[in-house]
Amino acid sequence: MPRAPHFGDWLALLVLTVLWGSAFVLNELALASFPPSVLVGGRIVIAALLVYGYLRLTGQALPRPGRAWLPMLVLAVFGNVLPFHLIAWAQQHIDASLAGILMAVMPLFVLSLAHFFVPGARLTPYRVAGFVAGFTGVIVVIGPALPHGLSGNAVLLGAIAALGSALSYSISAIYARRLGAGDPLRRSAGMLLVASMLSAPMALADLSMVTPPSVASVVAMIALGLLATGFATLLYFRLIEGPGPTFLSFVNYLVPAWAVIAGAVFLDESLSPAVFLGLTMILAGIGFSELGARAMDRLTAMRLRYVRFSSPSIVEEDA
Repeated sequence: MPRAPHFGDWLALLVLTVLWGSAFVLNELALASFPPSVLVGGRIVIAALLVYGYLRLTGQALPRPGRAWLPMLVLAVFGNVLPFHLIAWAQQHIDASLAGILMAVMPLFVLSLAHFFVPGARLTPYRVAGFVAGFTGVIVVIGPALPHGLSGNAVLLGAIAALGSALSYSISAIYARRLGAGDPLRRSAGMLLVASMLSAPMALADLSMVTPPSVASVVAMIALGLLATGFATLLYFRLIEGPGPTFLSFVNYLVPAWAVIAGAVFLDESLSPAVFLGLTMILAGIGFSELGARAMDRLTAMRLRYVRFSSPSIVEEDA
């Protein structure tokens, strides 16, 4: 049962926002020296060592070999390997801030997929309206690249790859929800270890493409693994087990905003008014989908309580 958030939870949420929102800047810095496959492989291996080390420090162990590892394989593919590769490839062609904005549509993907794959998660009018508003914002953001078509249009292809990364994360989230309760730390450590084994061969194959790395690129890769992936995973589960997913959903609004700020401060990126308009529409769509649905749930619960309260009196009058 989720508990009320306290000051430490808000601080953890702020730190998680900074870590996830800064990942796009760190990606861009690391890509100056490392190809996407090497960057992703290094990031995942570092994160896996951190989370597995924490698992062992807490006295826990990984599941024994067998069917228990199949879910972790699926989560590794859709929650780490595929989205990390897509966003790293995308950031060779689009700015860090734009990548962060496009990744903000993940909650809209989750709400849409949940309608088909999660029992009871219906696409209400609020969620449909939020989805339409959010993807109208995406069109506004990538609009300048659309008239040139896909052929040779690196910016548009990069934007599509970023959206693909958000979709992959969404598939992972839906699959994890369908798995039900489980030890989140063991599942996370197993997922990262499987992801390491999947990404290592691709990284090794492209190792010859690495240019003499700069200090900034090496520090960025280490920070991606230790902080934006490993430590952020531990914070994520701390919040899930504490104040719960509803509280954690605030991060959906904060991460793209921080990605824009970090891109402007550290990479001197600038955004057009159209991109800011698109970001506003995406965040409004997320808010309408989530807050509208919660309001309807509360209204339904109030009606049920009213019916239960009033039924005994109705029975007495009939008697």
